[in-house]
Amino acid sequence: MSEHQPQPVQQTMPEGGDGWHQINAGPCLHVMFHPDRQLLGREADGIERPSIVVAVSGKREQALRFDPFSMGSHYHIRPSLRGRQIPLWIEEGQQPLDIALAFFEKPLRFRGLLAQAEEDEAASHLDDADLANAARQIREVYAAVHQDPTALLARIDRIERRLARLENQMTPA
Repeated sequence: MSEHQPQPVQQTMPEGGDGWHQINAGPCLHVMFHPDRQLLGREADGIERPSIVVAVSGKREQALRFDPFSMGSHYHIRPSLRGRQIPLWIEEGQQPLDIALAFFEKPLRFRGLLAQAEEDEAASHLDDADLANAARQIREVYAAVHQDPTALLARIDRIERRLARLENQMTPA
């Protein structure tokens, strides 16, 4: 009698929407970020679940996934094939998202992860500035989602006033 191992499920990139944000990480990568990905059917447990998924441009399968959760932070290399979680070691006073973004801000580490995901070609063509820019964008999306609603409304009001001024400048008299 042979035992059957469950076949790995291909971990594909999420579509835009449903809280996912497209992050510009240059021409080699397709990066999506969700500030608090809750799985369907899971009861609220107070754990914040940000998620960063990375694929090589032109491919649907995730090469890397970072899950810097408020509890149980981890990442995956080629989650479809290996499936195992690798802990993100968080020291006292550190934020899980900052630890995950350190991979983007230290390009050699990021290239090493891509190489482990058997994406050597993409790893060799990455631009350090694109990775740093991706980390900045993720921080901005995360901060915007966690901004105080009153401060957010004030910011929207300032933007609307600026747009009105620009519109008035562009409208012929």
